[in-house]
Amino acid sequence: MATQKILVTYNFTSYDQKALDFVIRTFVHSKDVEITLFNVYTPVPKIEMRESPIMAKFQKNLDYLSQKVKEQEAGLKEARQYLMQNGFAENQISYIYKPRKKDIIGEIVDVATKDHFNIVVMNRKPGKVTRFLTGSVFNKVVSALKDKTVCIVS
Repeated sequence: MATQKILVTYNFTSYDQKALDFVIRTFVHSKDVEITLFNVYTPVPKIEMRESPIMAKFQKNLDYLSQKVKEQEAGLKEARQYLMQNGFAENQISYIYKPRKKDIIGEIVDVATKDHFNIVVMNRKPGKVTRFLTGSVFNKVVSALKDKTVCIVS
């Protein structure tokens, strides 16, 4: 049987737990699945610093952002560990954590297409009236992906 490649978008929110639990309930008994946790982050700019109190404060802010990037990668590793603790083998789970080069929708669609994922699992935040006006990420991903299964967990 062909391996099912599953891309799970991970946004470091409380809703991600529902998506992970869905993946566990649905796929833990299948040995022919590969799960990839996915997140892109805004890269921290590299700026040449000069000696000044303002630049020192600016550097502190950049250091804080760099620390947040490291914490988020640690969060992806924890999510990977959670999947392993709930029945998946280590070789079934990986993660992609990379700097964002375009919009989030484009990043998800590119990875899902280029890496031949069969299934994309996304979570959805309930509510927010602004989504009616701007559209949501998952609506745009569903519209952009062809020949893929997209599971929305809410």
